[in-house]
Amino acid sequence: MKDKTFFVRLREFGVFSGLPAEDIDALSGLLAHLELSLLDCLTLRDLLQLTGLGHDSALFAVLALMFALLAEGSLCLDVSFQNLAARLKSGCGPQMAQRLAGLFRSRLAQGGYAALIAEQQDAYLPLVVAKSDRVRLLYFQRLFVHEQGLARRVASFLAQSPLPAPDQGQIDDIVEGLFSAPFCLRHTPGGAPLEKDARQVEALKRCLVQRFSIISGGPGTGKTSLMVNLLRALVRSGTPAERIVLGAPTGRAAQRMSEALQQAVASIAAADDRDRRLLRLTGRTLHKILGYRRGTNEFRYNAGNPLPAAAVVIDEVSMVDVVMMHRFLEALDAGKTQLVLLGDRDQLPSVEAGAVFAHMTPQGAHGQRFRKHMVVLERVYRSGKQLAALAAAVNRGKVPPKDPVSFERALKMPADSWCRVAYAGDRRWRRDLAGWLNWQYLRPRDGRPGFRELVLQAGGCKAAELMHGEAGRALLSALFSSVDGCRILALVRHGALGSNAANRQLAAELSFAIEQVSAGPEELFSGAVVMVTRNDYARGLFNGEVGLALRDPDGLCRVYFKRAGGFISFLPDQLPAWEFGYALTVHKSQGSEFDDVLLVLPPDENHRLLSREAVYTAVTRARRRVVVYGRRRVLNAALSRRVERTSGLSW
Repeated sequence: MKDKTFFVRLREFGVFSGLPAEDIDALSGLLAHLELSLLDCLTLRDLLQLTGLGHDSALFAVLALMFALLAEGSLCLDVSFQNLAARLKSGCGPQMAQRLAGLFRSRLAQGGYAALIAEQQDAYLPLVVAKSDRVRLLYFQRLFVHEQGLARRVASFLAQSPLPAPDQGQIDDIVEGLFSAPFCLRHTPGGAPLEKDARQVEALKRCLVQRFSIISGGPGTGKTSLMVNLLRALVRSGTPAERIVLGAPTGRAAQRMSEALQQAVASIAAADDRDRRLLRLTGRTLHKILGYRRGTNEFRYNAGNPLPAAAVVIDEVSMVDVVMMHRFLEALDAGKTQLVLLGDRDQLPSVEAGAVFAHMTPQGAHGQRFRKHMVVLERVYRSGKQLAALAAAVNRGKVPPKDPVSFERALKMPADSWCRVAYAGDRRWRRDLAGWLNWQYLRPRDGRPGFRELVLQAGGCKAAELMHGEAGRALLSALFSSVDGCRILALVRHGALGSNAANRQLAAELSFAIEQVSAGPEELFSGAVVMVTRNDYARGLFNGEVGLALRDPDGLCRVYFKRAGGFISFLPDQLPAWEFGYALTVHKSQGSEFDDVLLVLPPDENHRLLSREAVYTAVTRARRRVVVYGRRRVLNAALSRRVERTSGLSW
């Protein structure tokens, strides 16, 4: 809810100038109800005034809805009378909502918005209205262009003839060879082989003959091992390793692809030259692959200069927005490049506009064109039947009712368990945060040193000892295992139950427990968990990557990061932008896994970020335990809502 200062500033900037006085209170109520920033409101004002429509309350209301939907990730607005009236009702009241919806539709039909809204799709105006499935959809022109372009590029891939791949007998031999004893992937070098899965075999065989393939699966279903076996199969079927591209939407996800490939190949008992050639591949962000040029906001590779790749594999596709997906597919030659998309269709969609991966999933009347191109991995290999059942229940929107337990009891749950702790006010939450800190970071672990003790041990070592000595590397490994063992996941960044407040409290209390000084929001200390918030390609650090700060015997602080086969470290002033990483938002957690997850729900059951996808994404980050911290009615509200992003993509 906006405060009075927000509306004072709106009036100072003339946002309501020219509007009928009798409508301003209702329109103020609409702005109070919607998630609009001051910049959104100023842009809305400019659009109206520059087109001579500053007096039009109906257009003001519809544009406010457009900005709010864009912030929520939708591409467009259904401008049917029923939908407009329903969306305006909560902010304006039912009578005003119907009046404004009727006025907008009438003036649109009469050409009253010709200076702002294009009826012809090739007209160059800020907005465009288009027909889709017998409804009219209003877009910002830029998003309409990208959505239409993406639809054409996908159609181009789907129209391609099958690949000139080996015959079926050769394909069967390639796939069977990947699972044979000498060549199979294993859990660890010399460990047990990964189990052969019928859906994974189906996915491999499809990917060897199709130009366009989609693979969806939740955590623990084997997407990572499938990705590695797919790369091995491509090379064995004749695709040169140097012409395979690995991509992901974020730097951290791209790095995980590289690490997973290195570890998997190292586990093969009789890896040959074909497998070893794959070690030269590294995951890169989609921007990096296309050669993003910051000064011009363009890419080196585009429709006129396609990416010279024989095969492209993209991971974490649920996080890719419609604009980036269009730009990427535009840079691929559908007749020469094979494309494989990997992700989890049930996770939260991208932060930016669109839900491309979810819309490709065959459900009801949507996504049917992809049915022959998609394989869904359903069998979960991760140990933990209770947590797997919880994830499935969340997807159905019906989690079994559980009485709340005390936070102390929640912390002591056995593995493969979940529970709910009732929110009882901010003061109690801060007490429980202190309990989380003590349990996860300060106490000894069953005769083994806890996080605090390990940090103090590391304080007696120089950086060279930690990174290159056998004992030092073992100590760093133990520390990172402890860091990766738990995380607080919040739906929001700000407020008492947001990730920022949790990080401030935990950093201050942990720094005092270790160094007897309470750290400020930008002060590093020994034991500080650091999360990078901006990519730094020169240093190989990526947004979302987590490091650990440690002081040496001379008091010099360095921040260590884990890498495949070792560690790297930097002085604090060498780091890109960072924040503490004991708590993070659910969105930021995608692609990560932790032993224990504490999911913190906001107290307001009407909060716009509550959704089934948010809860699913959070609980599937956990390998061992999940604590849901919040009121039952808030959890029920989240489970009852799906992320609905309006678009014209019916596929």
